[in-house]
Amino acid sequence: MMRRAGATVFIAFLLCGPFAAGAQEPATRAELVDREREEKAAELTPPEPGGLERVLLALENGRLFERILNPAEGFYPKVGTVTAGSGFSLGPGYRHVGLFGEQADFTAFAMASFRKYWVIDVSLQLPRLADEKLFAEAHARRWDYPDEDFFGLGPDSSRDRFANYGFRNTAIGASSGVRPRQWLSLGVGVDHLTPRIRGTEDDRSLHRIYDIETIPGFSLQPDFLQTRVFADANFREPRGNPRRGGQYRLSIEQFNDIDRGLYSFNRIEADLQQYIPFLRDRRVIALHGLVSLSDKDDGEIPFYLLRTLGGPDDLRGFRRYRFRDRNLMLLQAEYRWEVFTAMDAAVFYDAGKVASEPGDLGFDDLESDYGIGVRFGTANGVFLRIEGAFGSSDGKHLVLRWGHVF
Repeated sequence: MMRRAGATVFIAFLLCGPFAAGAQEPATRAELVDREREEKAAELTPPEPGGLERVLLALENGRLFERILNPAEGFYPKVGTVTAGSGFSLGPGYRHVGLFGEQADFTAFAMASFRKYWVIDVSLQLPRLADEKLFAEAHARRWDYPDEDFFGLGPDSSRDRFANYGFRNTAIGASSGVRPRQWLSLGVGVDHLTPRIRGTEDDRSLHRIYDIETIPGFSLQPDFLQTRVFADANFREPRGNPRRGGQYRLSIEQFNDIDRGLYSFNRIEADLQQYIPFLRDRRVIALHGLVSLSDKDDGEIPFYLLRTLGGPDDLRGFRRYRFRDRNLMLLQAEYRWEVFTAMDAAVFYDAGKVASEPGDLGFDDLESDYGIGVRFGTANGVFLRIEGAFGSSDGKHLVLRWGHVF
């Protein structure tokens, strides 16, 4: 009986074996390819990050940038630039959060560069009044820019007539407003300004290249009372390094010459930003538009208070302050993508113009440039920007800038 059972099992194995093997073998070339893919997929392991990516990942996860360069409280090194063209700047900074029953924040810093630019800034901010429905701020700022660029006035200014001048100013003021929604701020502000202009010891000093009687504001230098009202709708996320949303700001300013009344004027500005994300926010199309209109029925506006184009934050393919006039239009577009953690790349296009009359602002005869660059930072902000700008009538330009462009 046992022998018969064993023989039966053996015969069944011989008969079924080929069919079982045939069921396991792929019948077509496509099935064979799919089988090989499945086997390879089962053997795959997550890719190991490279050396640079590991460093950047450690910086972001450890929040080293924020803890050293922008801590929540205490002393810290203030690193960056005093203004466009000042070069690398460094100084001490201090921040104290939660004064007066957690209502106020105090910040102060001083910076200087090897080019002898310097700034001192002190502010007391109250951003959380009435359950964050009200805000207020008081500030004082003094700076000295000893070597500012000047190319003349108007859209046809010539690079061949480059000159320089010194600019020192003190601004003391305050602002306050309401925040009816978390994303909406409505406010007013006032500043007392004491701008002072001087020549330089350089052969290209403004008073040696130009007839200063034709340059408004060089000979007569009054104090100003600057008042403003503004509305700011901010939907950007995250706000320090936006990936989605937008910001739309409208401001109306009045500059009153409180010494002679000769140089008083009004200005209105619309500043619009929009961020369009895709691929899980790892790709972003960033758009920026700015229009500034100055109203002066009689007399002139001091040249140092005119709007300018050119430099690392607007027309990056031109020298700083290359164009200067009463009215301005700027259009910028960027395509940004994440290269590594804490490192983004971007290609960009800038276009704009200045004009003495608002009606002359249009889409014809725009100055423009394009370029590519990388940025280092986190969701809380961009700390360093390196870019190459091309395609302008001013030639190629390398941009090395602390902070975001917009």
